[in-house]
Amino acid sequence: MDPNRLPADWGWKVTRPSGRGFDDDPVDYAASLRDRRSILIEETPGIPLRRRKQPWHRAAPHASGASSLPFTIEIPFGLWIFTLVPNDDEEHSGRTWSQKIWFRVPAWWALGPQGRTAAALLTRLEKLTWDEILTLRRSYNKAWPTDREDPAWYEAQDLAATADRATLKNALIKHTEAALGRAARIHGKRVRDFSDEQKTVCFAAAALAIEDLSPSLAHRLYGPLRLALGDTHTYPVPAWADGL
Repeated sequence: MDPNRLPADWGWKVTRPSGRGFDDDPVDYAASLRDRRSILIEETPGIPLRRRKQPWHRAAPHASGASSLPFTIEIPFGLWIFTLVPNDDEEHSGRTWSQKIWFRVPAWWALGPQGRTAAALLTRLEKLTWDEILTLRRSYNKAWPTDREDPAWYEAQDLAATADRATLKNALIKHTEAALGRAARIHGKRVRDFSDEQKTVCFAAAALAIEDLSPSLAHRLYGPLRLALGDTHTYPVPAWADGL
């Protein structure tokens, strides 16, 4: 199924790769699909789903105007398609609802049109050596010398805003920053905010958000990362992003 053609009244649910929910959502969505049963999620016994913050996202993950991957979600993750089913216990304040899980889809859907490449990049960043992080720092200065800095970053910001991709762009930036930070901590180091290595991965994240709209602009944004780590599109796509 094309993510952009997902029916508007359907939604998608992010879980752990195993199919279980995150944090306060203990439901096994994989089991729900196997058993063909609906789920009424409760934060605590007696508090139905309608009183909670909505734990779903409507429409295709990166369709125009749709929600994007939450900034705080854990990676890797699983992705499920569902519809909402009203229950019979309508109360004065409104109905309670159940989720009907229909099928699992590749997790890259939630990472945008370049979702496979985004998943590959996040996985690659998690495995960086400290020398590679320093290479990212040096490559930024090499690709973007201060005396002739390319305005690609600002052009990408404008394009993302115009095309309803700002939320996706910001989410990808947050996740690449987090992956870089985790890699540095493994080596007992810390990545400073607005450091050149951080900007290198942020430029690549912005490229991922708008590449299908402007390949030439994305190519410019990839410049610092490409000098340090090669072509992002050649990285292996992790199984959690492509598999079902």
